[in-house]
Amino acid sequence: MLTAFSLAAPLSAISCTLLTAYPQEQPQRPAVERIRIATFNIWVGGEKADADKDLSRRWTLEAMRALKADIIGVQEQKGFAPEYAAGLGFSHTIQDDSTALLLAPRFELVETTANRWGARVRTPAGHEVWVFNIHFPAAPYQPYQLHGIDYHGGAFISTPAQAVTQARLARGGYALRCLREMMPALSSGHPVFLVGDFNEPSHLDWTPAAADARGLPCAVEWPTTVMFHDAGMNDAYRIIHPDPVARPGFTWTPRPEQKDVMDRIDLILFGGRNVRPVSALTVGESPEHADRVAMPWPSDHRAVVATFEIGPG
Repeated sequence: MLTAFSLAAPLSAISCTLLTAYPQEQPQRPAVERIRIATFNIWVGGEKADADKDLSRRWTLEAMRALKADIIGVQEQKGFAPEYAAGLGFSHTIQDDSTALLLAPRFELVETTANRWGARVRTPAGHEVWVFNIHFPAAPYQPYQLHGIDYHGGAFISTPAQAVTQARLARGGYALRCLREMMPALSSGHPVFLVGDFNEPSHLDWTPAAADARGLPCAVEWPTTVMFHDAGMNDAYRIIHPDPVARPGFTWTPRPEQKDVMDRIDLILFGGRNVRPVSALTVGESPEHADRVAMPWPSDHRAVVATFEIGPG
């Protein structure tokens, strides 16, 4: 029906009537959706699981399929990321000799950060998320230093303060450079994910209770995860499984030496607005040691997969 307006009617009244008669179209907001993100250190290109390197890489590809992930942060890719991405039907971006991101075909790589620590990704529902993938230095490795295990000549230590100092010397510079590159993403409010092999335990794991239960030399506030936590990042596995005694979630290592220290050093952290984890699990060699089993397991690390719900708050 047409609406007639009196010439004597105030302009404000006419405007209000027009807005009522022809309501303005509101912009569409992306729907709430779930995405699955994984981190997987594949052990020197995925070639170490068997003397037959081709067979070893096939096992690695099958392990990647078992993750059932939309985005995989790979460490120790050693130039094989394109091969694994092609086998999965994924796209990929190589960050450096060790790290690469593999993306399911429904996910669009929009851009990478200046130093390739991370990438902006568009999801099927139109959300934009940032994914960072890291592989921090392995040596010196403080759990070994505390347990008197010789590894790359690392000095033996005995106190929490020494462990924190040694960890900062080993990884602090790398972690700080990564965090600086993450800051614009964190400031954007979009969901931000940091995955990778931290080569350092979480401060959420070496608690006094866990130290007593596991026979650890001491409780330690490991500095790398503390730094990212202070920047607004949370640990998906520890949100879902808050008790490090009941659910240690060890990712290092399915292939222990005669003397070794089991630990959780492969992590998925998240930050930003309108993002929450709904599940987190480890993937590995047996039901005794992993939440999901894929055999034969090809790596010296277990993988981690977390499912997140993202969308309007």
